[in-house]
Amino acid sequence: MDGCPLAGVTGVNEIVAMPKQRLTDRALHENLPEWGVLVLESHHSPQFTMEWREHSFLKMVYVLRGRGVLEFQDRVHHFDSGDLVIVPPMTANRITDAPDAASSLYVCCIDPSLFAFDDGLISRLHRGLVSGNPHFSNRVATQLRRMRHHQVSGDLTRPISMVASALRIVEWVMQLGESTAGANVSRGRRSNDREIIEDYVARLATEFYEASTIDSAAASLGLSRRAFTKLFQEVTGSTWLTHVRRLAINHAKHQLAQTNLSIASVAFECGFNDLSTFYRQFKSQVGVSPKSYRQSIAAD
Repeated sequence: MDGCPLAGVTGVNEIVAMPKQRLTDRALHENLPEWGVLVLESHHSPQFTMEWREHSFLKMVYVLRGRGVLEFQDRVHHFDSGDLVIVPPMTANRITDAPDAASSLYVCCIDPSLFAFDDGLISRLHRGLVSGNPHFSNRVATQLRRMRHHQVSGDLTRPISMVASALRIVEWVMQLGESTAGANVSRGRRSNDREIIEDYVARLATEFYEASTIDSAAASLGLSRRAFTKLFQEVTGSTWLTHVRRLAINHAKHQLAQTNLSIASVAFECGFNDLSTFYRQFKSQVGVSPKSYRQSIAAD
């Protein structure tokens, strides 16, 4: 299966389970909360226009759909679906959509005070388009979707979760430029491809919600799809898809038993893009629906 393992037939850029947003003709207001991280979801109408704006925070713009340009006063960056654009603090910028492809964006705003531990960190983030790959793009989209959902949840852990998630994306951006060289060095230090898979499986235990496709997973490790699938099954005893879904449902069981999160919130947190896929997978593995499982735990 080549689609996102937790998304059914839904692509990573089609967030069908989130409430549909109204189209906007203007750029949204960027008012950061006290913890210093804000994620906006902006769906542009064909009439969208944006005036030049300058802000004190770091801004990361992820393109869900559409295409256009993000303009700085001395440079223009063309963007397309799946791209990420970095806008440093105090940098005038504006977005202009292509006439036939109005954009839908995630806009992540981060207060510079969160980088006080490293005064030079922001300057090391090159402004403009981040040249990534499908694996990187999927990780960022998934993280921002989770942040967007968590932001409106009202959960007590919301501030620390939002800050930690934002810093994680910044970490990925900084690592991206060194990823190819780093992968080659890393592979040279490890004795064989099996160890690469073992490391990946260990990370997958806590990063399962970022899993996208077998092809992107194999490519991120520098392995062919055939070698990846063979070694993965040898290490785990199951296929990649089965393993990822098992991790997701096990986490869902924990959240249903230990938290008061709604079933929809649990599904999103576990990486599912639509509830029908979540219900189907949960019942297939557990034997009962998520609601029945929660009720049985509460009754014990």
